Amino acid sequence: MTLDLHANSTRPFLAAGMAISIDPARQVLTLAIPDGASLARLRLLASINTTAGTDEIRVTDVNVNAPDGNLTQVGITATSSLWRHHHTQLRAEGDALELTTTVQGTGRIASIRQLGAHVAGSGLLPSDLLHSTVFSPNPDRPWQVLRPAGESAALGVVGDGGQPGVGRWLFTPPPLCLALSPADPAASPASGGPCLMIGVAAKRRPFTQLTYDALTPGFSLRYDYDGHTSVEGQFTTPTLLLFLADNPYDGLKRYRELLDARGLLPARTQAPPSPAWLEPMFCGWGAQNADAMASIGDQRPAVDRARQVDYDGYLNTLATHGIMPGTIVIDDKWQQDYATCRPDTDKWPDMAGWIRERHDAGQRVLLWYKAWDTEGAPPEACVRDHTGQPVALDPESPAGRKLIQQAARSMIGELGADGIKIDFTASTPAGSALTHAGPSWGIDLLHELLAVLYQAIKDINPDALVVTHTPDPGFRDVTDMLRLNDVLMLDQPGGHTEPPNTTPGTGVVDTMTHRARVARAACPELLIDTDGWALPSQAAYQSWTSAQTRLGVPSLYYTDRLDVPDPSEQPIPPSSLHATAQHWAAYRATLTVEAE
Repeated sequence: MTLDLHANSTRPFLAAGMAISIDPARQVLTLAIPDGASLARLRLLASINTTAGTDEIRVTDVNVNAPDGNLTQVGITATSSLWRHHHTQLRAEGDALELTTTVQGTGRIASIRQLGAHVAGSGLLPSDLLHSTVFSPNPDRPWQVLRPAGESAALGVVGDGGQPGVGRWLFTPPPLCLALSPADPAASPASGGPCLMIGVAAKRRPFTQLTYDALTPGFSLRYDYDGHTSVEGQFTTPTLLLFLADNPYDGLKRYRELLDARGLLPARTQAPPSPAWLEPMFCGWGAQNADAMASIGDQRPAVDRARQVDYDGYLNTLATHGIMPGTIVIDDKWQQDYATCRPDTDKWPDMAGWIRERHDAGQRVLLWYKAWDTEGAPPEACVRDHTGQPVALDPESPAGRKLIQQAARSMIGELGADGIKIDFTASTPAGSALTHAGPSWGIDLLHELLAVLYQAIKDINPDALVVTHTPDPGFRDVTDMLRLNDVLMLDQPGGHTEPPNTTPGTGVVDTMTHRARVARAACPELLIDTDGWALPSQAAYQSWTSAQTRLGVPSLYYTDRLDVPDPSEQPIPPSSLHATAQHWAAYRATLTVEAE
């Protein structure tokens, strides 16, 4: 039936386990639990903006199909300042609602607004803040998993933490799914209670970031396309899935299932990782920073401590305390140039020989890889800015693709490393003035980079391990292990601070447990690297080395000192190191039992 654009809200319909009423005059959808509280009030409009300007619309028709009170479809037709045809559709599909907008015409997509739109004569009309809380799976606020509804949240592949005010790199990308609820922002996200999940469902994702864009007292979703997606004919926005969940973690699990059921996830063609990859890990980055902070030896910075002699010292120190890692990660900067991944022979006179020695000792070695970095790359292998300067490797240029494949051959083939730890995926290029070789952009371009690297590595050694911090299920085909990433406390000045009003040491466990739950819900087939840098205190060291074994593969970043500002807090007591050795022994015993 066609609704009167001047009418009041409809009586409630039923769909996807929710009671739904529609305000045709404002194109607003209110979602509630049947016979219960309302969860959200969403505006069923979108603007597909181009490099030519803003998509300003005027609604001309609202049509609802709801036989016997069960909503099956809502259609909204509008005129547009940019497009010949503009139609939004809401469909009920099982236990989820699907929302899309389709336009026809030509243009280059600059950005998209969903759950809000630029309406002719009125400006941006957002959705309402009927909910109190937003859950984001991106740990950019480690101590505040639930944030007030009036605070923005970003999910994507940009957010270099080296820049002030930008701290979104920890999961790049995280699952593209948010949760809205009436809960108190101070509550635990696992405490239960209904929430409305809003998840993106699309095979192609040529945008750099999805932002929950708070505009008090409202919000909308914004996608940044940067003008790199060209439309000649028809274009459809990513589908938004709207569905209920008991808590956000269950919602992320259901989100993954809904994507799978719709055939939107890539298949994993590789065999499961070898059980040897469950062995405890040591990564030298924390030790490099701790030695630099304490000026051990001399005044060299951390990146100049990724040397063969340093790593021999790290392993010897651990061995004196009974700590024997099964996997060793050589971190930043072992290579001469980031793009080519050939060893700096001043630091590593014989890296291949050193790796063979580790193999003889029953250990495996991962090499740290800095994604996107152009150091040592020719300009034709790179995405370039308006001045022609390289800003990132381009996996879709022939030269860039070849360089990435050569880096894999250097690390896995020539040096004999057993895999790589990929970092800096948040350095994915962004900006409308950049030039590149292929059609991909944003999340899709990062996936292409990882796909080229992953396949090149597996062609050399199918058992090689690839570690990333990309717990989006659409990346399950280009990674084997998910790293929970840095324990930096971005809510606190300097990052080396315990959260306020907590028992020392518990905050790290809480925030990393949250990350592990996100990774496990979204990508249950992947291993988890629990990480361990940078720990803010000795109490955090003790609590985290104990808790790691419950969440994934334990990962130690330190030898006998922490990289904290307070010199009195730096030395790790022998008793703590002994406890770490005991935790690892107990963990290894569980691996033996499982193998039997």
